[in-house]
Formats: sequence, structure tokens, C-alpha cells
Amino acid sequence: MRQGMPQRFHFRLVSAQDIIEDPVGALAEDIEEAQAAALSAIADLRRQGDMPEGTGEWRLEIRSASGVLLRTIELP
Repeated sequence: MRQGMPQRFHFRLVSAQDIIEDPVGALAEDIEEAQAAALSAIADLRRQGDMPEGTGEWRLEIRSASGVLLRTIELP
């Protein structure tokens, strides 16, 4: 892809008990922007009480549009 063209990134939240898929994904200029958007969405989920904070059991996977794992982030 050319630089500056938005790419679609998909997110997956994974714990020992659950997997939460994001089938739509998000458009971002790069993986850093995608990660920032995903972490912001997770913060919103925590504020709403839909995801516990500080359990240390969740990780965020960021994947390309074709499903390739690009980054894994352990969530505090």
C-alpha cells in the first residue's frame, strides 16, 4: 500500500475464557493509529463497566485485513 492510504485493521480481545472479535475493524493510517483507537475503545468499555479493569487476563490482538497478526498487547 502507498504511504498515507488508510488501511483496515481488525481487533480481537482474548482471555482464557473469551474471545471478542471485531468483524468490521477500523481504518487507520498505520498500526500506531490503529492501536491508539483500539486502546481508546477499551477505555470506553471499562468506563461503561463492560470490561473489568486491572485483571491482567486480557490481551489485544491487532490484525491486518487479511487476518495476519501484527501486534499483541497485554492489557493491564
